[in-house]
Amino acid sequence: MNDHLTTRESEILEILKKDPMIAQDDLAERLHISRSAAAVHISNLMRKGHIAGRGYVFDEHGRILVVGKTWLDVSVRTGGGSADGTDGVRPGVIKLAGAGNGYLLALELARRNSEPTLITFLGRDEIGAQMLSHLSSEGVNVQNIIRGQDISTGKRLVFSGLNDAAFLVKDDEGELPLGPEALPSREELVKNTRILLIDGDLPLKTVAYLASVAVNNNIVVSVLGWPLNLLRAQGLLAYPQFFLVCSVRDLAAQSSIVLPGEPEELFPTCRQIVSEGCQALVVVFGDQGLILATAEETVYLPASPLQAPGTVICIAAGLAEGLASGFRMRLAVRRAMGSAATG
Repeated sequence: MNDHLTTRESEILEILKKDPMIAQDDLAERLHISRSAAAVHISNLMRKGHIAGRGYVFDEHGRILVVGKTWLDVSVRTGGGSADGTDGVRPGVIKLAGAGNGYLLALELARRNSEPTLITFLGRDEIGAQMLSHLSSEGVNVQNIIRGQDISTGKRLVFSGLNDAAFLVKDDEGELPLGPEALPSREELVKNTRILLIDGDLPLKTVAYLASVAVNNNIVVSVLGWPLNLLRAQGLLAYPQFFLVCSVRDLAAQSSIVLPGEPEELFPTCRQIVSEGCQALVVVFGDQGLILATAEETVYLPASPLQAPGTVICIAAGLAEGLASGFRMRLAVRRAMGSAATG
């Protein structure tokens, strides 16, 4: 891992590892610098992802960074005529929920006690404040979330009727600050993470920028929701530290093949993808189980009869947590399946 620390920052980090509860006054005295200078160095180490708050040092084997979108889903289900045929109208239902791959990945990782760091955008409005508070209370490191003064938190309206027809109205206003121009100030944090999970719904240039930083710094990385042609063009399918998690439906559509009835029918396609050089491909095969393909093996891992394997986001988060904890790929996938089912 490339630390990108100054000599003084490296010196302070070693002190903090030995004495994580040291006061800044004592730290400054030991280094013969001012307290304000010590505070600046501490702030830089926090920004670069090496420490977090009092007690300071991160677990170097568990650092996972998520970069992705966050918005508020407003689901509206309209009412209709009464069941007995009178002119009465059934009341509609409105539900509010946080959404976006960044938001959901971070919460899933926090549920697994991984203490992930999230880079996303939230407006300085009531919605943004509530979502920020919820993320923090669940155990997500929110110090690097971008807050916008003049741009509101993104929202998505989902309307549906009694016939289950639905349509979306997406407010993209809250997405603009996650463009590539906003991320260089957090590049050190990206460089110093162990595992990077990228939301493929981010702008193309943003995903490409983050992927290039990961490749150049030998970081384990995964992109959720990016098609194979873009992953290939970016060089990720040939990157030994890249793993891909996708649904069987998405993989079949992107590979121009008929949706298979049995997992084994997809083995040749999976083998061809991992032969390009990536670390692993995990295909969520509905509620039945997963396909795991690596350079060493292509296997079908059936789900427990009482437990579905989980969504793509659940499996991606669980796999990242397992790898960050030092497990090999197959065991990390097995852990992801089990913990997804119990969440």
